[in-house]
Amino acid sequence: MKAKIKLAFRIVIDRTSEMVWDRYVFEDTYFEYKIQHQVFDDPENPVKNYWELLSKNPHAGKIPFLLSSAAANYVSQLKGEIRSLPDVLGNTFFPVENFTLDLISSNVEDPLKHKIGLTFHTPDLLLIDIIDNRYLLSKDINGNKGFETFMFAFHPQVSIAYYEPYQG
Repeated sequence: MKAKIKLAFRIVIDRTSEMVWDRYVFEDTYFEYKIQHQVFDDPENPVKNYWELLSKNPHAGKIPFLLSSAAANYVSQLKGEIRSLPDVLGNTFFPVENFTLDLISSNVEDPLKHKIGLTFHTPDLLLIDIIDNRYLLSKDINGNKGFETFMFAFHPQVSIAYYEPYQG
């Protein structure tokens, strides 16, 4: 069953998010959204929310990418690990290589309507097997005789985002 995979972990951040880190990401992405909304909006016929803006100006589709820069400094503070997702032994690490930001909704006049998704992607991992709803994984994708492993339980916000049959 061995396969090279990448896992993806997605969180949604909005006004109700309680973690301090999430709140900072929320505030900075909302501030950046208001700036970018002005750039892409039509001053003659302005709109208030992202989906209206996107329907009037397809170039506004760049906004999620532009908001990523507001979140990037906070993501770099994680130093390549999501500590809120423990493995089955309770070790609190989830290796992260990169992230993407998607803009779920926003409104220049109502911060309650600002909502983003952050999807974190792992580096390549070796999926050795699935045992009792747990991934048996290794960070070593080139092991010859054996693998140092860890187990990670299925989680509703974690998905296999890349799959390649193992050729080792």
